[in-house]
Amino acid sequence: MEKKIDYIDLVKAFGKQNYTIFKKDFQEAIKKNPILTGLWTVGKWFSFIANTYTWELEMVTGNSMEVIGYSNEEIVTRNKDFISSFIHQEDFPFVIHVIHEAMRLVNDLEIKERPFVFVVFYARSVKKNGEVIVIQNQNIPLVFDENNIPFVFANIITDISHLQPANIPHAIIINGFSNQHYHLSNSSLGLKPLTNLFSARELEILKWLIKGYTSKEISQLIQISYETVRTHRRNIQTKAKCKNTRELINFVMMNKIA
Repeated sequence: MEKKIDYIDLVKAFGKQNYTIFKKDFQEAIKKNPILTGLWTVGKWFSFIANTYTWELEMVTGNSMEVIGYSNEEIVTRNKDFISSFIHQEDFPFVIHVIHEAMRLVNDLEIKERPFVFVVFYARSVKKNGEVIVIQNQNIPLVFDENNIPFVFANIITDISHLQPANIPHAIIINGFSNQHYHLSNSSLGLKPLTNLFSARELEILKWLIKGYTSKEISQLIQISYETVRTHRRNIQTKAKCKNTRELINFVMMNKIA
């Protein structure tokens, strides 16, 4: 019988971290963090705060009942059992591998860069009623030890099943300090830096497009001709292999580009 993967495997993936923690009173700082208000989400969401020093859940915010079928209180009570049952068992080995790679990257970086590393997972999840959905999990470090090794993380969960994403599971490890992205999937498990797909001007236009601005409005905002914006827009859609703006928005969300 195949072994069920659980939180022990997650602990092993994290590796032994020799945390140096002087300040342990961080609850108020967590509660005031703007991430916990759904700042980085679109649609229904919830977030659970995990402490990898104690391996306990610190808190749950948002509407977990709508997303996953468990109340916030149930998640806190179930604690480790929730973590091990919430990710689909077939996707769990990939998630564990990505966590291991992310922590290896963090430890290899200079101290000043470590707080800027975060991970976005796209994987299947299992609701309380057994229904399988596709989620985006933005894993954001919140609290760090004296060497800037993270040990408290926000896991911001959004149901993205309606986007019908392909290539599940996959993940993106992002170094916000260097703006370096690493894309991982079951067919590409190594930390290979992603080459920039778009030019600086295309990225500028892309950011306005996904905010709902028209080509005419963008041309006025960045003071270039309407036709130039239209040309950039066609090039962006060609590179992203998207037929329309809706597909482009999905592409940006799934690849954390803009």
